[in-house]
Amino acid sequence: MLSLHRWTLAHPGRVVFLSILFTLIAMSGLSRLSSTTDYRAYFGPNNPELKAFEALEHQFEQKEALIIAIESVGEDLFSPRHLVALREFTATGWTLPYAMRSQSLANFQHSHAEGDDIIVEALVPDGPISPEQAARIRATALNSDELRDRLVSADGRVVAVVVNTPLPHQDPEAEVPEVANALRAAIADYSARYPDLRFHASGVVMLNDAMAQTTEYDLRHLFPLIYVLILVGLILYFRALLPALLTLAVILMSSLVAYGVAGWLGIVLTAASMASGLIVTTLAVADCVHVLVSWQKRIDRGDDKASAMLESLRINTQPVFLTSITTAIGFLSLLFADSPPFRDLGLIVAAGVLAALAASLFTLPALSMLLPLKLRRASGTTRWPAALAEFTIARQAALFWGGTILILVLGAGIMHNRFGDNYAEYFAERIPFRQDTDFINQRLTGMQNLQFVLHAEEPGGINDPDFLKRMKAFQAWFEAQPETRKVISLVALHERLNKTMHGDDPAFKRLPESQTLAAQYLFFYEMSLPAGLGLNTLYDPDKQHTLMVVLLDTIDAGRLAALNARALSWLEAQQPEWFYDPSGGAGIGLMFARISERNFRSMLTGLAVAIVLICGLMTLLMRSWRIGLISIIPNLAPGAMAFGLWGYSVGTVGISLAVVGSMTLGIVVDDSIHFLSKYLRARREHQASPEQAVHYAFETVGSALVLTSAILLGGFLAISLSAYQLTAHMGLLTAITIGLALVADFLFLPPLLLRLDRSSR
Repeated sequence: MLSLHRWTLAHPGRVVFLSILFTLIAMSGLSRLSSTTDYRAYFGPNNPELKAFEALEHQFEQKEALIIAIESVGEDLFSPRHLVALREFTATGWTLPYAMRSQSLANFQHSHAEGDDIIVEALVPDGPISPEQAARIRATALNSDELRDRLVSADGRVVAVVVNTPLPHQDPEAEVPEVANALRAAIADYSARYPDLRFHASGVVMLNDAMAQTTEYDLRHLFPLIYVLILVGLILYFRALLPALLTLAVILMSSLVAYGVAGWLGIVLTAASMASGLIVTTLAVADCVHVLVSWQKRIDRGDDKASAMLESLRINTQPVFLTSITTAIGFLSLLFADSPPFRDLGLIVAAGVLAALAASLFTLPALSMLLPLKLRRASGTTRWPAALAEFTIARQAALFWGGTILILVLGAGIMHNRFGDNYAEYFAERIPFRQDTDFINQRLTGMQNLQFVLHAEEPGGINDPDFLKRMKAFQAWFEAQPETRKVISLVALHERLNKTMHGDDPAFKRLPESQTLAAQYLFFYEMSLPAGLGLNTLYDPDKQHTLMVVLLDTIDAGRLAALNARALSWLEAQQPEWFYDPSGGAGIGLMFARISERNFRSMLTGLAVAIVLICGLMTLLMRSWRIGLISIIPNLAPGAMAFGLWGYSVGTVGISLAVVGSMTLGIVVDDSIHFLSKYLRARREHQASPEQAVHYAFETVGSALVLTSAILLGGFLAISLSAYQLTAHMGLLTAITIGLALVADFLFLPPLLLRLDRSSR
């Protein structure tokens, strides 16, 4: 390797040319790179929950619903003027791209008796509306089990319009913004015409659109912020602009190579995997800094540029190579993740880290020979490493036992963590989708739901009184659960029709007594419905399967999965097997709950593999099984303490945090590798005692570790500002881990070495 470095320094122009050529070849993959905002990208094609949910959507035409809540901040929402606005906006819903159904209380098909006649008509009629009609509409809407807490709030101040827009999924990147922008244009028009009305839009299409918004926000704000932080940190340390710009050039090359490789691999970027560029940018700094700092030290001693760089490469090639490989291993362990975007994240970052390795060992030295690079040491950087070394040696017993106790106490907090994903809260509160979704959850209806397909024994069996009684019992059980907001099923419609067919006598608001009557009532009602408002969202054409939707309060993934399990247990105990699907409910929230659990379990395997590979590699390359074993503790402790702190302070772990353990292991090991490599160099080359070797390690690499850790900490803290909470939480927990790792490497690793490495050279 040393001869290769000599060739690099002797022919810097050729190395730079080859580096640029390789980067351009890799970058050609950028033309193949694509992205998606579809939430389905978080689930593999064979994911059982996704397949069940898509089958349900197809069977009951539930695809891509928009939910628009309309709030009155002035006059009564049920005033004639506002009812006309609701009727008009409901009609506008039919004109949105791909719309197949637009429903609100305005076109709710209300049935009632007038003498011997049965009337089925829209609740809000065409034409002018009188105050008397408005009062009657209010009374009907607020007393309707089918409308209250679903299409109108219990206090009558918020109503909802639900528009089904099943996208063709031929070009999702164009279809989603097409629908979202059309809806926003309609809302802007109605807001101008009715300034005392407020509109809040949510639903699956707006969820996908929000993912695009967060990605755009991160690209516009986080990338520039991270580059500025890196530039400022490097300038302050080196007190020169050129080395900082040189490092940024290497970082940019690494990021472009990473994204180019992603394109060649056919990776489709998501809001989660898009963070890979930010991570590569942050990680690529460390290798360059170690090479430049060692080069600086040799120049300070009087060496010329070439010999100083050659010595820097000699002492840094092994640790830089080892840190890059271990970081890549940590991220490649994300291939065990059950969610595709996190597997993609691991691949992209690993490619970027390996590109940064090559650039720091070859491109950076070559450029340093070609450019008039001058390095100056910042004042005060030579004193504190020696003082800290003296401190750790003098108080090694207190630091060792104090550190051990702290690791155990903080690590115990891991037990306080539980799964807590809620897909509606994946976005920062500044994102309009999050604000609108929270409003709808609080004021109108639960955005989270469980959907159950209930099966009759034969076609037409959903009208069987016995089947309806079973469904009503299941509905009553759900209504008694604390998480339930409302249950939507065929029961309420049958009870209303039975009441209507008996002259609106309240005593007959119950299920029909015979299957024949129930079938006749339902047939009469179906024939009275206008086009586009059929009951195919409630049951299939054969009338053998029906859908029951349970609207829920805002609950996390753990409670949602537990509720589904309780429901399935109740069904198993109370109902025959043919009545329900043995897999239980379906829904987007449950899909994310299950993927979070799978991700966590699979990443435990990934973490175990990463630990074995990293520790084995460290032992092999450092040629010391003792040091390899010693390194396990300071490398695992930061992650354990970080998750423990998270358990004490937050207590919920979602889909993205499951991968933090593996990825941070590959990051935090870097500092200990550099410290241990310098420690071993002192022990082997200078025959130093353990105390002298600790001094040498602090003085040669201490300032570089502080600089790289500070940049990593700042970079991941910047990532924690992401508008996408999966990325933000991952960045925050990673930053906490990196901070704890620096403390462990400076205050716990030296006493550990002094205590366990007492053997002679």
